[in-house]
Amino acid sequence: MVTMQDRSATKNSQQRLTTSRRALVVGGSATVLGSFTLGTVSAGESVTEEVRTLRSGTRYETPAYIREAPTAGETVVVLGGVHGSERAGIDAAHTVREWEFEQGTLVVIPEANAPAVRDSTYSGPDGDLNQQFPSGQEPTTSIAEAIWEFITEMDPAAVIDMHSSMGIWGSSRGPSGFGQAIFPSAAGGSREIAGRVNRLLNDELIHASEEYDSAYEFTVGNTLAGEHPRLIHKVAADLGRAGYLTEVTRYGTDLPTRTNWSEAIAAELLRKHGIGVEKVPK
Repeated sequence: MVTMQDRSATKNSQQRLTTSRRALVVGGSATVLGSFTLGTVSAGESVTEEVRTLRSGTRYETPAYIREAPTAGETVVVLGGVHGSERAGIDAAHTVREWEFEQGTLVVIPEANAPAVRDSTYSGPDGDLNQQFPSGQEPTTSIAEAIWEFITEMDPAAVIDMHSSMGIWGSSRGPSGFGQAIFPSAAGGSREIAGRVNRLLNDELIHASEEYDSAYEFTVGNTLAGEHPRLIHKVAADLGRAGYLTEVTRYGTDLPTRTNWSEAIAAELLRKHGIGVEKVPK
């Protein structure tokens, strides 16, 4: 249940508790993620970063990063950690936050459900965060409300929500589940974009692999149009924007592989929405 104190803190979460703004300068050489070349940024150009704090002073306190390229373009929001036990999406989101790009705005919330991430649990203290975004209504918890208000403020062209599953979508291999699929919103040409991204992912990551056979091919899942109270359903129904719930499988895979796949999916979806990203060398 959302208390008056929680609602007050939610409104305050949209204010900046601490704001860090910095310019990052990178060189002009391209970087490769697996077989994916993630673009270049010319020497001397910079990306600025602003850090917001959602639900500051509460157990749900979590940072959100707003990264702007020198040239204006589309805004895309990337989330990890809606389910705290799905580590690949969390680690991938932290990496996505470090990428450089020439155009547009990249917004990243790496640990959306902070207490669940800390405890490595699927759900947080107020239940499954991805069941708290009913279409046409207010979100049902304080953290869901804070995330939704922030996304609405960012006015994104697309939202990417990264997950992992114990099974493979539509496959008899292993347990039932949602892995190896992109579930697109019913808006913004998402389904066609997801199909193009999957073809590239399969060619570069699965077909070229000696370890993973055709059962691990990426597919397009159900179209999300608002029937369920999940984030991408609400993105489709209430914002009318492109949205992608991405799932990689935990069946027969290790965390580095799942994280690499999650990063590759995010990179290609960002590229399709005009943000050509470059991985920053460590």
